[in-house]
Amino acid sequence: MMMNQFSIVIIKNLDDIQKKAEDIVEDPSKELWSPLVDNILIPLSQITLIILLTYLALRYVVRLVDRVLNLSRFHEKKGETLARLIKSTARYAIYFVAAITILDKLGIKVTPILAGAGVVGLAVGFGAQNLVKDVITGFFIIFDNQMEVGDFVQINGGIEGTVEEIGLRVTKVREFNQRLHYISNGEINRVTNYNRDRMRPLIAVTVPYEEDQDKVQRTLQEVCKEVSHRFSSYMIEPFSIYGVTNIQRDGVEYTVTALSTPEELWMIEREMRISIVKAFTEKNIEIAYPRQVFAAAQQPQHPLSPEPPEEKQ
Repeated sequence: MMMNQFSIVIIKNLDDIQKKAEDIVEDPSKELWSPLVDNILIPLSQITLIILLTYLALRYVVRLVDRVLNLSRFHEKKGETLARLIKSTARYAIYFVAAITILDKLGIKVTPILAGAGVVGLAVGFGAQNLVKDVITGFFIIFDNQMEVGDFVQINGGIEGTVEEIGLRVTKVREFNQRLHYISNGEINRVTNYNRDRMRPLIAVTVPYEEDQDKVQRTLQEVCKEVSHRFSSYMIEPFSIYGVTNIQRDGVEYTVTALSTPEELWMIEREMRISIVKAFTEKNIEIAYPRQVFAAAQQPQHPLSPEPPEEKQ
């Protein structure tokens, strides 16, 4: 009986082969080219078109984001920060859509993949809590306006530098010596921002006790007026003498202070210091520096010690 079934299968396959051969003989162009066109050429052209559209989308999304943010009323730094975040998110979304579409054109069912991705994503979410924390913290950093691209910040009381990028997962901060730090957003606990509205220049100078303190104060007042006038476009409040802020071993410490725009803080402090040095040099006022005074003590004579003998003449 098994031999009979095997024979029936063979005869059926031979009939199919014969029928296929007859179809090819009757219409060779259709039977030979149709599978090639339907199964290879059309899917290949569709995939090529998808890749081309993906390239164009990546290219023009960048321009569209830049144009929209330039037309909006966002602050320059705020706009640059949002632009980088939106471009990063759009890039991931475009890659994902392109990959799913290509898989569909290859005949792979994407519905089970998407369903499985949801389950896997849920499992990964529980296992990768730090990653989720980084993404959520990144959004709060941006929308709470804690820092923006171009701000000079201090992170967690340690790293100081200029913000180069705020991403979904990491923030890039470049120090003055050009070292670039990659900090996970979830690890950012404290942000000290030096670029918010106003900053206060503080310059301390110490003069010896021997100097005429009235002369020192008059000279400092003249320097405050001159520097405040020279940088008036950057000054919110002009320089003034805060007073004697310390009495040290080597002299009296005076502090001058003002309010300025954040970007020019360090430049104004440098100019104030050099102006004080020049003014003190012109007025013959010394700036205190560590010094030591040595006094030679005379050898005391003991009352019971014998007097030196007189010389005989």
